[in-house]
Amino acid sequence: MSPPGAAGPPSGSTAPTALFLAAASGLAIGATFSPHGGPVVPFLAFAPLAASLSLTTRDLSAPPLAPFAQGFTAAVVAHGIGLYWMVPSLSWRTPLAVPTYLLVLLLIGVVAGAACGAATFLHGRKGWPLALALAACWTGFEWLAARVPWVPYAWLNAGGSLAWHPALAAGAEVFGARFLTFWTVAAGACLAALPVPWWSWSRRLLGSSPVPRAAPRTIALVSLLLALPALAGQIRQAALDSPLNAGALAEVAVVQPGRTGGDLDRWLDPLRDQAGIRPFVAAVFPERFLGVPGPDLARSARALQTDILIGALDAEPLADSPDTLWYNAAFVQPAAGPAPPPYRKTRLVPGLEATGVWPAAGRPLPGRGYAVGRDPRPLTLGGHPTGVMICYDSAFEATARTLVRAGAEWLAVISNDDWLDPGRPFRTTWAYWQHATHGRLRAIENRVSVIQVGATGYSFAVSPAGRGAPYALEPGAEGVAVLTAAPPRGITLFTRTGDLLGVVCFAVFVAGAIGGAMPNVMSRLHL
Repeated sequence: MSPPGAAGPPSGSTAPTALFLAAASGLAIGATFSPHGGPVVPFLAFAPLAASLSLTTRDLSAPPLAPFAQGFTAAVVAHGIGLYWMVPSLSWRTPLAVPTYLLVLLLIGVVAGAACGAATFLHGRKGWPLALALAACWTGFEWLAARVPWVPYAWLNAGGSLAWHPALAAGAEVFGARFLTFWTVAAGACLAALPVPWWSWSRRLLGSSPVPRAAPRTIALVSLLLALPALAGQIRQAALDSPLNAGALAEVAVVQPGRTGGDLDRWLDPLRDQAGIRPFVAAVFPERFLGVPGPDLARSARALQTDILIGALDAEPLADSPDTLWYNAAFVQPAAGPAPPPYRKTRLVPGLEATGVWPAAGRPLPGRGYAVGRDPRPLTLGGHPTGVMICYDSAFEATARTLVRAGAEWLAVISNDDWLDPGRPFRTTWAYWQHATHGRLRAIENRVSVIQVGATGYSFAVSPAGRGAPYALEPGAEGVAVLTAAPPRGITLFTRTGDLLGVVCFAVFVAGAIGGAMPNVMSRLHL
């Protein structure tokens, strides 16, 4: 059944054209995962994929799995580009780097293929506008990928490069980062229906009929999709950038130690020197700087007369067992007084930190990876409730939101990116930039400051307005910088309600996937 307004099936097979267009979308989406994504490419990236699905919907001879193949192709190409760093950065550490990379791409491709199949069903059988169907299903796919048990994947989201252009990302404080996905996918799908010359070029090159020209109402819809959130974002950004919102909540010293860690004494004099130039209320060291915290941590905090936030391992003996569970943790050592319980990392990197599962508790087996931290709570740092996250934690909007709802006035992200070695060009990858993107998204969603320190970079600060230099210290450099945590800008709607857009889009995705699969199941049963 063709969608309303379709001009009938095109002459000849659409398969070559459709896969070519899907791969083109994959290249464009992958470009948004790079430091060069910019503010424009995200809005164009999904146009070729939407055109390919439109061609398939109109082609009555297209095989049932054609939309799946197109979504699979687009996602594998896109995330193959975005995650290429897994191979050079991890191969020296584990022989599983390449198989893990390929397995991640396979799983992403399968779910994205199902999302495109669901969107095609909603468009072709239910008459939904393709822009709405594809935006909802692709957003639902990303929501699902971030919640797959044991292997949650939230690293790269469509539209993420808009985080570096905060006026365009302002909608994230209302609906979360999922809004950027929904917005850019819907805009790209609407652009695919516009009467642009390259559709005729694709017809001549690939032997297929062009996508029908757009109706005036489609052009109006594209304009609204692009203009309204952008205009609202500009107005909101102007208010956030107002001098009335200037000010500092806390000055924080970040230590970027390079590939050398574990020696607190080495950094006492540089921190004292910085304190003489620009006083600070806390010093932050990266993830796993220490093996385990010892007496030297309290001694260093007393010597500096300031609180220290530092990454180390935390141990928990198992009852009725000689084994011990280990946690990747963050400790706050006050300048005076005992240390509070640490924050334990809640989002473990699949395959690297979380291996083996304790069936009864859903926890890693002793000696086979870290255990999962539970019930994250802010820590007091420099007199302010601070939401601490460790590396991969910052890719998950729910972790930051939980900490802010619990009273955190700003967020600190500590990371051990020493596997990204700036001294070796082949290991200096886009992952630095992508990690910094997540920090900016979390700042905009909750309108709080984010300060991140990495062992080799990026170390940076982002204001609640989403502003901030790309880094405070050159990637790979060793040193100390003092950064400002600005006061929060109130509780955002996203902080109050969470990822409702993702939940709704996931429900649409599931409904479309089931609806699209049922005819095939029924036909097989009849056979």
